[in-house]
Amino acid sequence: MGQPRRIALLVDRSLSFVRGVMRGVRAYAAQKPNWVLREGPPRLHLVRHVRDWRPHGIIAGLVLPGVARELMTMRIPLVDTACTLPGLAVPTVDVDHAAVGRLAAEYFLERKFTQFGFFGSQSAAYSRSRESAFRARLAEAGYTVSSCYTEYLADLTTVALWKRSAQKTRRWLRRLPKPAAVFCCEDAPARYVADTCAQMDLRVPEQISLLGAGDDDLECNLTPPALSSIAVPSERIGYEAAALLDRLMAGQPWSGQPVWLPPLYVATRHSTDTMAVEDEIVQAALEYIGQYASGRLSVAELAHEIAVGRRLLERRFRRVLGRSVLQEISRQRVERAKRLLAGTRLPVAAVAARCGFSSVRRLDVVFRKLTGLSPTEYRRQSQLP
Repeated sequence: MGQPRRIALLVDRSLSFVRGVMRGVRAYAAQKPNWVLREGPPRLHLVRHVRDWRPHGIIAGLVLPGVARELMTMRIPLVDTACTLPGLAVPTVDVDHAAVGRLAAEYFLERKFTQFGFFGSQSAAYSRSRESAFRARLAEAGYTVSSCYTEYLADLTTVALWKRSAQKTRRWLRRLPKPAAVFCCEDAPARYVADTCAQMDLRVPEQISLLGAGDDDLECNLTPPALSSIAVPSERIGYEAAALLDRLMAGQPWSGQPVWLPPLYVATRHSTDTMAVEDEIVQAALEYIGQYASGRLSVAELAHEIAVGRRLLERRFRRVLGRSVLQEISRQRVERAKRLLAGTRLPVAAVAARCGFSSVRRLDVVFRKLTGLSPTEYRRQSQLP
Protein backbone atom coordinates (compact mmCIF):
# COMPACT_ATOMS: atom_id res chain seq x y z
CA MET A 1 0.00 0.00 0.00
CA GLY A 2 2.94 2.36 0.54
CA GLN A 3 3.39 5.24 2.92
CA PRO A 4 0.22 7.25 3.72
CA ARG A 5 -0.28 10.41 1.68
CA ARG A 6 -2.17 13.07 3.63
CA ILE A 7 -4.42 15.20 1.42
CA ALA A 8 -6.17 18.31 2.78
CA LEU A 9 -9.40 19.20 1.00
CA LEU A 10 -10.28 22.80 1.90
CA VAL A 11 -13.61 23.72 0.30
CA ASP A 12 -16.97 25.28 1.17
CA ARG A 13 -19.38 22.35 1.27
CA SER A 14 -22.48 24.58 1.24
CA LEU A 15 -22.23 24.89 -2.55
CA SER A 16 -23.58 22.22 -4.90
CA PHE A 17 -20.61 22.73 -7.23
CA VAL A 18 -18.19 22.11 -4.38
CA ARG A 19 -19.98 18.94 -3.31
CA GLY A 20 -19.60 17.71 -6.87
CA VAL A 21 -15.88 18.51 -6.73
CA MET A 22 -15.63 16.54 -3.49
CA ARG A 23 -17.29 13.52 -5.09
CA GLY A 24 -14.80 13.69 -7.92
CA VAL A 25 -11.84 13.88 -5.54
CA ARG A 26 -13.22 10.94 -3.59
CA ALA A 27 -13.65 8.93 -6.80
CA TYR A 28 -9.99 9.46 -7.68
CA ALA A 29 -8.87 8.75 -4.10
CA ALA A 30 -10.70 5.41 -4.23
CA GLN A 31 -7.91 4.24 -6.55
CA LYS A 32 -5.27 5.35 -4.04
CA PRO A 33 -5.53 3.20 -0.89
CA ASN A 34 -2.68 5.13 0.77
CA TRP A 35 -4.44 8.50 0.45
CA VAL A 36 -5.80 9.94 3.68
CA LEU A 37 -8.28 12.77 3.09
CA ARG A 38 -9.23 15.38 5.65
CA GLU A 39 -11.78 18.09 4.85
CA GLY A 40 -12.48 21.55 6.19
CA PRO A 41 -13.51 25.06 5.11
CA PRO A 42 -10.90 27.32 3.46
CA ARG A 43 -10.67 29.73 6.40
CA LEU A 44 -7.71 31.41 8.08
CA HIS A 45 -8.44 29.96 11.50
CA LEU A 46 -8.01 26.44 10.07
CA VAL A 47 -4.69 27.03 8.29
CA ARG A 48 -2.61 26.57 11.45
CA HIS A 49 -4.20 23.16 12.08
CA VAL A 50 -3.66 22.18 8.45
CA ARG A 51 0.00 23.11 8.80
CA ASP A 52 0.31 21.03 11.98
CA TRP A 53 -1.21 18.02 10.17
CA ARG A 54 1.65 18.25 7.63
CA PRO A 55 -0.24 17.29 4.47
CA HIS A 56 1.56 16.09 1.35
CA GLY A 57 -0.83 18.03 -0.86
CA ILE A 58 -3.82 20.37 -0.79
CA ILE A 59 -6.90 20.84 -2.99
CA ALA A 60 -8.64 24.10 -2.12
CA GLY A 61 -11.24 26.58 -3.24
CA LEU A 62 -9.09 29.69 -2.93
CA VAL A 63 -11.47 32.63 -2.43
CA LEU A 64 -9.77 34.62 0.36
CA PRO A 65 -6.36 36.20 -0.41
CA GLY A 66 -5.09 35.61 3.12
CA VAL A 67 -5.84 31.88 2.97
CA ALA A 68 -4.18 31.60 -0.43
CA ARG A 69 -1.02 33.34 0.80
CA GLU A 70 -0.77 31.13 3.90
CA LEU A 71 -1.24 27.91 1.96
CA MET A 72 1.28 28.93 -0.69
CA THR A 73 3.92 29.57 2.00
CA MET A 74 3.68 25.89 2.97
CA ARG A 75 5.48 25.08 -0.31
CA ILE A 76 3.72 21.81 -0.94
CA PRO A 77 1.64 20.83 -4.00
CA LEU A 78 -1.53 22.93 -4.07
CA VAL A 79 -4.40 22.86 -6.59
CA ASP A 80 -7.12 25.53 -6.79
CA THR A 81 -10.69 24.79 -7.96
CA ALA A 82 -12.23 28.25 -7.40
CA CYS A 83 -10.53 30.51 -9.99
CA THR A 84 -11.58 33.55 -7.95
CA LEU A 85 -8.36 35.43 -7.12
CA PRO A 86 -6.85 37.23 -10.14
CA GLY A 87 -3.20 36.58 -10.95
CA LEU A 88 -2.87 33.62 -8.58
CA ALA A 89 0.15 31.54 -9.67
CA VAL A 90 -1.31 28.22 -8.50
CA PRO A 91 -2.20 25.12 -10.55
CA THR A 92 -5.93 25.37 -11.30
CA VAL A 93 -8.61 22.95 -12.49
CA ASP A 94 -12.03 24.40 -13.27
CA VAL A 95 -14.69 24.80 -15.92
CA ASP A 96 -13.67 26.82 -18.97
CA HIS A 97 -15.14 30.17 -17.93
CA ALA A 98 -14.74 31.74 -21.36
CA ALA A 99 -16.69 28.82 -22.85
CA VAL A 100 -19.41 29.41 -20.24
CA GLY A 101 -19.72 33.04 -21.34
CA ARG A 102 -19.84 32.11 -25.03
CA LEU A 103 -22.47 29.45 -24.38
CA ALA A 104 -24.64 31.99 -22.54
CA ALA A 105 -24.39 34.39 -25.48
CA GLU A 106 -25.21 31.68 -28.04
CA TYR A 107 -28.18 30.57 -25.95
CA PHE A 108 -29.71 34.05 -25.92
CA LEU A 109 -28.88 34.70 -29.58
CA GLU A 110 -30.76 31.53 -30.53
CA ARG A 111 -33.76 33.06 -28.75
CA LYS A 112 -33.45 36.23 -30.84
CA PHE A 113 -32.83 38.70 -28.02
CA THR A 114 -31.34 42.07 -28.93
CA GLN A 115 -30.95 43.62 -25.44
CA PHE A 116 -28.44 42.07 -23.04
CA GLY A 117 -27.25 42.42 -19.47
CA PHE A 118 -24.56 40.87 -17.28
CA PHE A 119 -24.77 40.65 -13.49
CA GLY A 120 -21.81 39.45 -11.44
CA SER A 121 -18.64 40.19 -9.53
CA GLN A 122 -16.12 42.72 -10.79
CA SER A 123 -13.32 41.21 -8.69
CA ALA A 124 -13.73 37.42 -9.07
CA ALA A 125 -11.53 36.15 -11.91
CA TYR A 126 -14.08 33.60 -13.15
CA SER A 127 -16.83 36.26 -13.31
CA ARG A 128 -14.63 38.62 -15.31
CA SER A 129 -13.70 35.84 -17.72
CA ARG A 130 -17.35 34.83 -18.23
CA GLU A 131 -18.39 38.44 -18.80
CA SER A 132 -15.57 39.11 -21.25
CA ALA A 133 -16.45 36.10 -23.41
CA PHE A 134 -20.18 36.91 -23.19
CA ARG A 135 -19.49 40.48 -24.37
CA ALA A 136 -17.12 39.38 -27.13
CA ARG A 137 -19.54 36.89 -28.66
CA LEU A 138 -22.41 39.38 -28.60
CA ALA A 139 -20.16 42.07 -30.10
CA GLU A 140 -19.50 39.70 -33.01
CA ALA A 141 -23.27 39.62 -33.55
CA GLY A 142 -23.47 43.43 -33.37
CA TYR A 143 -24.81 43.86 -29.82
CA THR A 144 -23.65 45.55 -26.61
CA VAL A 145 -24.03 44.51 -22.97
CA SER A 146 -25.06 46.53 -19.93
CA SER A 147 -23.30 45.29 -16.78
CA CYS A 148 -24.06 45.58 -13.08
CA TYR A 149 -21.53 44.44 -10.49
CA THR A 150 -22.00 43.32 -6.91
CA GLU A 151 -19.67 41.48 -4.56
CA TYR A 152 -22.04 38.74 -3.44
CA LEU A 153 -19.38 36.38 -2.00
CA ALA A 154 -20.05 36.39 1.76
CA ASP A 155 -16.46 36.93 2.87
CA LEU A 156 -15.96 39.90 0.55
CA THR A 157 -19.05 41.93 1.42
CA THR A 158 -20.08 44.42 4.08
CA VAL A 159 -23.50 45.55 5.31
CA ALA A 160 -23.03 48.93 3.61
CA LEU A 161 -22.15 47.22 0.33
CA TRP A 162 -25.32 45.09 0.58
CA LYS A 163 -27.43 48.25 0.85
CA ARG A 164 -25.67 50.01 -2.03
CA SER A 165 -25.89 46.84 -4.12
CA ALA A 166 -29.67 46.63 -3.72
CA GLN A 167 -30.14 50.24 -4.82
CA LYS A 168 -27.74 49.87 -7.72
CA THR A 169 -29.38 46.66 -8.93
CA ARG A 170 -32.83 48.23 -8.90
CA ARG A 171 -31.63 51.24 -10.89
CA TRP A 172 -29.90 49.00 -13.41
CA LEU A 173 -32.91 46.74 -13.92
CA ARG A 174 -35.20 49.76 -14.27
CA ARG A 175 -33.02 51.23 -17.03
CA LEU A 176 -32.51 48.02 -19.01
CA PRO A 177 -34.48 48.08 -22.29
CA LYS A 178 -37.08 45.30 -22.24
CA PRO A 179 -37.24 42.47 -23.06
CA ALA A 180 -33.69 41.88 -21.87
CA ALA A 181 -31.62 38.72 -21.63
CA VAL A 182 -29.51 38.78 -18.45
CA PHE A 183 -26.62 36.41 -17.83
CA CYS A 184 -25.58 36.10 -14.18
CA CYS A 185 -22.12 34.77 -13.45
CA GLU A 186 -23.52 32.21 -10.96
CA ASP A 187 -26.84 30.86 -9.72
CA ALA A 188 -26.77 32.74 -6.38
CA PRO A 189 -26.69 36.20 -8.01
CA ALA A 190 -29.28 34.99 -10.54
CA ARG A 191 -31.61 34.18 -7.65
CA TYR A 192 -30.90 37.63 -6.17
CA VAL A 193 -31.86 39.27 -9.47
CA ALA A 194 -35.01 37.12 -9.69
CA ASP A 195 -36.04 38.23 -6.19
CA THR A 196 -35.34 41.86 -7.05
CA CYS A 197 -37.42 41.57 -10.23
CA ALA A 198 -40.33 40.22 -8.16
CA GLN A 199 -40.10 43.18 -5.77
CA MET A 200 -40.14 45.56 -8.74
CA ASP A 201 -43.03 43.80 -10.51
CA LEU A 202 -40.77 42.93 -13.44
CA ARG A 203 -41.96 39.74 -15.12
CA VAL A 204 -39.51 36.87 -15.55
CA PRO A 205 -39.04 35.68 -18.28
CA GLU A 206 -41.31 38.01 -20.30
CA GLN A 207 -39.42 41.24 -19.43
CA ILE A 208 -36.18 39.88 -17.94
CA SER A 209 -34.93 36.48 -19.13
CA LEU A 210 -32.50 35.16 -16.51
CA LEU A 211 -29.68 32.64 -16.97
CA GLY A 212 -27.27 31.54 -14.22
CA ALA A 213 -24.31 29.17 -14.16
CA GLY A 214 -23.51 26.13 -12.04
CA ASP A 215 -26.93 24.44 -12.16
CA ASP A 216 -27.18 24.41 -8.36
CA ASP A 217 -30.44 22.56 -7.64
CA LEU A 218 -31.20 24.54 -4.48
CA GLU A 219 -30.45 27.98 -5.91
CA CYS A 220 -32.29 27.27 -9.17
CA ASN A 221 -35.48 26.09 -7.47
CA LEU A 222 -35.50 28.21 -4.30
CA THR A 223 -37.34 31.15 -5.83
CA PRO A 224 -40.05 31.44 -8.47
CA PRO A 225 -39.62 31.13 -11.35
CA ALA A 226 -37.21 28.19 -11.52
CA LEU A 227 -33.88 29.43 -12.90
CA SER A 228 -32.21 28.24 -16.08
CA SER A 229 -28.51 27.58 -15.64
CA ILE A 230 -25.38 26.38 -17.42
CA ALA A 231 -24.40 22.95 -16.09
CA VAL A 232 -20.71 22.42 -15.32
CA PRO A 233 -18.76 19.15 -14.83
CA SER A 234 -18.06 19.57 -11.11
CA GLU A 235 -17.33 15.90 -10.41
CA ARG A 236 -14.95 15.71 -13.34
CA ILE A 237 -13.24 18.89 -12.09
CA GLY A 238 -12.66 17.24 -8.70
CA TYR A 239 -11.34 14.08 -10.34
CA GLU A 240 -8.92 15.99 -12.58
CA ALA A 241 -7.81 18.20 -9.66
CA ALA A 242 -6.93 15.08 -7.67
CA ALA A 243 -5.12 13.58 -10.68
CA LEU A 244 -3.10 16.79 -11.11
CA LEU A 245 -2.24 16.87 -7.40
CA ASP A 246 -1.11 13.25 -7.63
CA ARG A 247 1.27 14.13 -10.46
CA LEU A 248 2.62 17.14 -8.57
CA MET A 249 3.22 15.05 -5.44
CA ALA A 250 5.10 12.55 -7.61
CA GLY A 251 7.51 15.33 -8.59
CA GLN A 252 6.18 16.15 -12.04
CA PRO A 253 6.53 19.86 -12.87
CA TRP A 254 3.47 22.05 -13.35
CA SER A 255 3.04 23.17 -16.96
CA GLY A 256 2.03 26.64 -15.85
CA GLN A 257 -1.32 26.29 -17.66
CA PRO A 258 -4.72 25.80 -15.98
CA VAL A 259 -6.83 22.74 -16.80
CA TRP A 260 -10.12 23.96 -18.28
CA LEU A 261 -13.04 21.58 -18.78
CA PRO A 262 -15.92 22.51 -21.11
CA PRO A 263 -19.39 23.32 -19.73
CA LEU A 264 -22.01 20.64 -20.30
CA TYR A 265 -25.28 22.21 -21.47
CA VAL A 266 -27.92 24.77 -20.57
CA ALA A 267 -30.56 23.41 -18.19
CA THR A 268 -33.60 25.37 -19.39
CA ARG A 269 -36.23 26.19 -16.79
CA HIS A 270 -38.97 28.80 -16.61
CA SER A 271 -36.70 31.87 -16.20
CA THR A 272 -35.68 31.70 -19.88
CA ASP A 273 -38.72 29.88 -21.23
CA THR A 274 -39.44 32.48 -23.86
CA MET A 275 -38.34 33.59 -27.30
CA ALA A 276 -37.94 37.26 -28.20
CA VAL A 277 -40.03 36.83 -31.35
CA GLU A 278 -43.40 38.40 -32.12
CA ASP A 279 -44.43 36.08 -34.95
CA GLU A 280 -47.36 34.07 -33.55
CA ILE A 281 -46.85 31.18 -35.97
CA VAL A 282 -43.19 30.78 -35.01
CA GLN A 283 -44.06 31.07 -31.31
CA ALA A 284 -46.70 28.35 -31.61
CA ALA A 285 -44.31 26.11 -33.52
CA LEU A 286 -41.54 26.56 -30.95
CA GLU A 287 -43.89 25.72 -28.09
CA TYR A 288 -45.01 22.56 -29.87
CA ILE A 289 -41.43 21.53 -30.68
CA GLY A 290 -40.48 22.06 -27.04
CA GLN A 291 -43.21 19.64 -25.97
CA TYR A 292 -42.86 16.96 -28.63
CA ALA A 293 -39.36 17.07 -30.14
CA SER A 294 -38.37 13.93 -28.22
CA GLY A 295 -40.97 11.96 -30.15
CA ARG A 296 -41.07 11.14 -33.85
CA LEU A 297 -42.02 14.69 -34.78
CA SER A 298 -41.92 15.67 -38.45
CA VAL A 299 -42.23 19.08 -40.09
CA ALA A 300 -45.45 18.02 -41.81
CA GLU A 301 -46.97 16.89 -38.48
CA LEU A 302 -45.94 20.17 -36.83
CA ALA A 303 -47.54 22.24 -39.60
CA HIS A 304 -50.73 20.19 -39.31
CA GLU A 305 -50.91 20.56 -35.51
CA ILE A 306 -50.60 24.36 -35.53
CA ALA A 307 -52.88 24.61 -38.60
CA VAL A 308 -50.59 26.36 -41.09
CA GLY A 309 -49.16 25.38 -44.45
CA ARG A 310 -45.76 23.75 -44.42
CA ARG A 311 -44.26 26.23 -46.90
CA LEU A 312 -45.53 29.20 -44.88
CA LEU A 313 -44.13 27.68 -41.68
CA GLU A 314 -40.72 27.11 -43.25
CA ARG A 315 -40.65 30.62 -44.70
CA ARG A 316 -41.56 32.25 -41.37
CA PHE A 317 -38.99 30.15 -39.50
CA ARG A 318 -36.14 31.13 -41.80
CA ARG A 319 -37.12 34.79 -41.75
CA VAL A 320 -37.46 35.03 -37.94
CA LEU A 321 -34.89 32.52 -36.65
CA GLY A 322 -32.50 32.10 -39.57
CA ARG A 323 -32.83 28.32 -39.52
CA SER A 324 -35.20 25.66 -40.79
CA VAL A 325 -37.87 23.90 -38.77
CA LEU A 326 -35.95 20.63 -39.01
CA GLN A 327 -32.79 22.34 -37.74
CA GLU A 328 -34.70 23.60 -34.70
CA ILE A 329 -36.13 20.14 -34.01
CA SER A 330 -32.63 18.65 -34.27
CA ARG A 331 -31.18 21.36 -32.02
CA GLN A 332 -33.68 20.69 -29.27
CA ARG A 333 -33.17 16.94 -29.55
CA VAL A 334 -29.42 17.34 -29.22
CA GLU A 335 -29.86 19.54 -26.12
CA ARG A 336 -31.93 16.81 -24.50
CA ALA A 337 -29.34 14.20 -25.53
CA LYS A 338 -26.60 16.29 -23.86
CA ARG A 339 -28.47 16.22 -20.55
CA LEU A 340 -28.98 12.46 -20.70
CA LEU A 341 -25.40 11.73 -21.78
CA ALA A 342 -23.92 13.90 -19.03
CA GLY A 343 -26.35 13.05 -16.25
CA THR A 344 -27.19 9.35 -16.72
CA ARG A 345 -25.59 6.02 -17.57
CA LEU A 346 -28.23 5.17 -20.16
CA PRO A 347 -26.86 3.32 -23.20
CA VAL A 348 -26.42 5.58 -26.23
CA ALA A 349 -29.15 3.60 -28.03
CA ALA A 350 -31.59 4.44 -25.24
CA VAL A 351 -30.57 8.11 -25.37
CA ALA A 352 -31.24 8.15 -29.11
CA ALA A 353 -34.69 6.63 -28.63
CA ARG A 354 -35.64 9.02 -25.81
CA CYS A 355 -34.62 12.06 -27.84
CA GLY A 356 -36.55 11.23 -31.01
CA PHE A 357 -33.69 9.96 -33.17
CA SER A 358 -34.48 7.04 -35.45
CA SER A 359 -31.18 5.28 -34.71
CA VAL A 360 -27.85 5.60 -32.91
CA ARG A 361 -26.29 6.41 -36.27
CA ARG A 362 -28.66 9.31 -36.79
CA LEU A 363 -27.95 10.62 -33.29
CA ASP A 364 -24.22 10.39 -33.99
CA VAL A 365 -24.46 12.31 -37.27
CA VAL A 366 -26.63 15.14 -35.91
CA PHE A 367 -24.84 15.36 -32.55
CA ARG A 368 -21.41 15.53 -34.18
CA LYS A 369 -22.59 18.19 -36.63
CA LEU A 370 -23.89 20.48 -33.86
CA THR A 371 -21.23 19.88 -31.19
CA GLY A 372 -18.13 18.66 -32.99
CA LEU A 373 -18.12 15.54 -30.78
CA SER A 374 -19.67 12.10 -30.95
CA PRO A 375 -22.15 11.23 -28.18
CA THR A 376 -19.58 8.86 -26.68
CA GLU A 377 -16.86 11.53 -26.72
CA TYR A 378 -19.22 14.04 -25.11
CA ARG A 379 -20.11 11.57 -22.34
CA ARG A 380 -16.44 10.74 -21.77
CA GLN A 381 -15.49 14.39 -21.16
CA SER A 382 -18.58 15.00 -19.02
CA GLN A 383 -18.55 12.08 -16.59
CA LEU A 384 -16.07 10.42 -14.29
CA PRO A 385 -13.95 7.67 -15.86
